[in-house]
Amino acid sequence: MGRTAVLSKHQKGTQIMATYKVRGTSHNVIYQYRTSSGQVKQQWESYESELEAIQRKAFIDYLQSKKQTDEIRKQALEYKRSRAIEKTASRISHESADCLEAPTAMNSEENMLRTYKEFMDKFLPAYARKKNFSPKTYDSYISNLNTHILPYFGDWVMSTITAQAIDDFIDHLRKTPCRGFKSYGKKASEIPTLSSPTIKKCYNILMLGFPTAKRWGYVKEIPDTTAPSEKFKKRKAWSPVAIMEALVKIKDDPLLHLAVHIAFVCSLRAAEVVGLDANSVNPEDNSIWITQIVERVSDNSLRELPKERIVQIFPKQNPLSKTSMILKTPKTDDSFRKQYLTGPLLKEIMERLKVIEQNKSALGSEYHDYGLLICQNDGRPIDPCNLCKSFRRWQTEHHITDQIDFQGLRKSGQMHKVRLTQNNYQLVAESSGQSPEVLMSNYNEALDSEKRNLSSLVEADLYPKPFAESEKNIEEKFDADLLLEKIRSDPDFSRQLMQLLLRNAEKAS
Repeated sequence: MGRTAVLSKHQKGTQIMATYKVRGTSHNVIYQYRTSSGQVKQQWESYESELEAIQRKAFIDYLQSKKQTDEIRKQALEYKRSRAIEKTASRISHESADCLEAPTAMNSEENMLRTYKEFMDKFLPAYARKKNFSPKTYDSYISNLNTHILPYFGDWVMSTITAQAIDDFIDHLRKTPCRGFKSYGKKASEIPTLSSPTIKKCYNILMLGFPTAKRWGYVKEIPDTTAPSEKFKKRKAWSPVAIMEALVKIKDDPLLHLAVHIAFVCSLRAAEVVGLDANSVNPEDNSIWITQIVERVSDNSLRELPKERIVQIFPKQNPLSKTSMILKTPKTDDSFRKQYLTGPLLKEIMERLKVIEQNKSALGSEYHDYGLLICQNDGRPIDPCNLCKSFRRWQTEHHITDQIDFQGLRKSGQMHKVRLTQNNYQLVAESSGQSPEVLMSNYNEALDSEKRNLSSLVEADLYPKPFAESEKNIEEKFDADLLLEKIRSDPDFSRQLMQLLLRNAEKAS
């Protein structure tokens, strides 16, 4: 019957965990799922990295432990669907590539003499449109390209870039000091060097165009290099107690208070907080919809990329600025979600709506009504970066020692919900627009307070307290005859009493 079999009575009660296997360069996860007709099918899934495969296996094992057979079937079918789409897209891409006119000998010779900058100026905008980059992602690529890559490789003839040259470039980045706020007010010796994720991102951008460069005749061979390793620094999170203490202290800033409150309860990113639609609040249902985000992007990205996901481009406050604030839809369908509100949070939101109406009445035509819940007094949008800075500045002003960034509020909320639901990652992930794999990988950790409590539990369970109990019993009731009988009949008690007497003697001396 191949990979298909009918469930027997014995199999129906058995949980078979997923298996991880490596074949060549492919990392595979194998597990079984049951079809709607009651058949068992074996699912093979291939991933490029070990981390992806291990995360997938952990998620499938979790679903199997919860006996969520319908969700396992859904995951298997979704994987097959996505693989089918990838294969179709790959086939179309190859067919399109085959249809491209082969470069003439003259064009090939000219391209072999062109610089890396000339190639990237032509390649990156087209690639970004093809891959449907968001303006923010495109800006990130351009920033790393202009800041780190082009100053080093920009004037190089692309065909002369070798694997050794790329390795030298990576070594150069590891010695390069950071720019921006990490260098402000510091001596040269105190400025940190570039982080490993930044170096890895620069490497990926550098190597991104080489397959196309070979097809276009800019290079004969793609340099055979190995990507640098990266180490991520874990984002800090607060306990629910710390969150409540912060909310009590932020009472003097109602807008920041609401932003922090809703970011924790609804597990929102800063861009989602400042993009909340005031008209989506439903008091009867205690809910609000997450349908849009606010971002600041470069004018260049707006010129180069399609605007199909951009809802609105806000007017500039400074005409000379090279960036614009935009209101756009989230990147994925899962990010469109309905969030249910707690009673106190809903009450605070309703108070905020009253303040907005008061501002409209007071400012009249000078009020810019974009329908935003978290906005400036005149209705204009708030830059998410400014919201993050305000939260960080508030922590500094109130001498908060264990500071977190605004994204840490989202992490704090997610970790709290995972504990409340007894590790129901599927439910928590869906409520926050995340994949369960990402949630399990990035939010599955313990707080310091939990580690401290665990140590106390170990101490209480591991170490007996005979001395304290014996001392208490002696103080409460002293009977010489009973004490003498206890000493004679119980050697352990006799030894403990002797230790107690010696300890008291040492204190007296």
